[in-house]
Amino acid sequence: MAYLIVVLFAAALAGWAVHARARRFPGSLALAVLPRHAEDRRPLAQARANVRSLEEIARSEESAARAEVARQEQKREQDLRAAARRVASLEKPGRGKRLGALGELTLYEHVLVKRDTNGATRNVHLADRRVRIDAGDSAYYLYVLEADGTPERTDYPRRTGEGEEAKGFTEDRVRDFADAVQRAVARENAFRAALPEQLKQAQHDRELLEQDTEAVDRARERHAGIRARNKDNRRLAEARAELEAARQEWRRHTGRMPPP
Repeated sequence: MAYLIVVLFAAALAGWAVHARARRFPGSLALAVLPRHAEDRRPLAQARANVRSLEEIARSEESAARAEVARQEQKREQDLRAAARRVASLEKPGRGKRLGALGELTLYEHVLVKRDTNGATRNVHLADRRVRIDAGDSAYYLYVLEADGTPERTDYPRRTGEGEEAKGFTEDRVRDFADAVQRAVARENAFRAALPEQLKQAQHDRELLEQDTEAVDRARERHAGIRARNKDNRRLAEARAELEAARQEWRRHTGRMPPP
């Protein structure tokens, strides 16, 4: 049964191929398919092949040029978005990247976020702050001081218990977090000092990108040039004329006009 299906399928394919050949070379089935008529078919077949080849070259050139236009346009849009994000990140730095947390405090690049007992949060900006630790009998006290000395205090109960029963914080852990805050303050101060110049440069870079359309314009001009050249392609026009002549010659001999 499987063999019969294969045979029938092969026969159907052969029939389709013969039908397609007969459409391309109309007049008689013998003229379309028999080897002895190969020389009769050759001028028409060769003329078709020449046209198809030149048309494919033209399509390929235009497609590549069109793809380059799209690539340059996409790259420009990506560069403009990146430049806009850079300006926005300098105009409104926000919290920045998360650097760590201890108890009620979470440290980010530009701020400390303090969570109150009721769950509300508020930002403590790092610029121009100082950090100090005091140790009491039952807790460690981390102070984040404003330039005028106004403190923001956070309490860390001393560690009690062992293993799974342990609660609170060790002195080393509190001091390590305080050192991290102090380093973030130093980086924030440097960031703020450089910010005006960085923002000015970022805005300038964005303006230059907005004005620079050279790569896109060049790609568009090349695409337009290729389209114009293909529209007036003398070789393709000659090949199409030769194909038309071959079709007319075929009709003169067979009485049937073949397709292009």
